[in-house]
Amino acid sequence: MRLAKRVNGVTTPLAAPMVVEAEGIGASSLPPADRRAVAEYSRKVARLQRAVLGAEEAAGEAQNRILLVKRAIQDTPGADPKLLDEAWAIEARLKDLMVALTGDTTRSRRNEPTSPSISGRVNQVVGGFWSTTSAPTATHKRNYDIAAAEFTPLLASLRSLIDDDLRKIETAAETAGAPWTPGRVPVWSAE
Repeated sequence: MRLAKRVNGVTTPLAAPMVVEAEGIGASSLPPADRRAVAEYSRKVARLQRAVLGAEEAAGEAQNRILLVKRAIQDTPGADPKLLDEAWAIEARLKDLMVALTGDTTRSRRNEPTSPSISGRVNQVVGGFWSTTSAPTATHKRNYDIAAAEFTPLLASLRSLIDDDLRKIETAAETAGAPWTPGRVPVWSAE
């Protein structure tokens, strides 16, 4: 553990680093056999949750960029009509990824059963496991494993969609002289 102060953005150590050993308070009804393994599992779940939440935000930002670039293409007389078709196709793929990531909101709003989403599985683990001092249950472990297995290819697809496909549409819109949209830097040179 380190003790320091920060004043006007400058961090100054106040004492030498020291090792602190913490002991769990109270007696849990189901104490884990290996507290270190439970702590490591908790960190593993936190890493997955961080990535899933980040992917949700990135997908939301991409959805907004797609909406705006579609509008910009429509407002650009010289833009190739195929660009708009490509933007619609990217949006459809993104929506499919979002259903896998966060669930089918259309079905759930109508009280229809839906398959568990990646985010839902992660939230089940976080909500059920982090509030206890016990070892993770078999259900927690299974939900983690399923979410991690499904998230790996989804994240690769999302990254490709945003970094490659959406960027390509935005570059084509810029070349066609479309109005500026978030996510791209305009190209200009003095004439």
